[in-house]
Amino acid sequence: MFFIWIIVLGLLQSAALLNINFLALFAIFAGFKKGPVWGLVTGVFIGFLAGILSSSSLGLNLMLYGGIGLAVGMIKQKIYYKEGVGMEFIFSFFGLFCFYSAYFAFTRTIQTGVLFTIIFSSLISPLLFRIVDLK
Repeated sequence: MFFIWIIVLGLLQSAALLNINFLALFAIFAGFKKGPVWGLVTGVFIGFLAGILSSSSLGLNLMLYGGIGLAVGMIKQKIYYKEGVGMEFIFSFFGLFCFYSAYFAFTRTIQTGVLFTIIFSSLISPLLFRIVDLK
């Protein structure tokens, strides 16, 4: 079921009118809720699909998505926090900020509207986390 969500969110991301990075949010979700190993595995799978379906480099996608899932999972294990919507927003915001910072560092390209994407994606992340976490 986990990998079906990746396909659904990838299709939703490509069809969305707003620039929301659902796939990066799902990698963050995997690391946040399931741990660093699931974050890495999910992120690598997302990066593989994104690399195949986009014009960007496969290795860059594998590293960015896998790295963000792994990093969120590791940081979550190392700090003490109270579970809730606020922490989901904070993890999503800083995870996406690191994702786009690394993307810009490796590609040396600046995209307009990235701050809007980070903020809006972070705002909807608690809702997305609740929907994906339903069993």
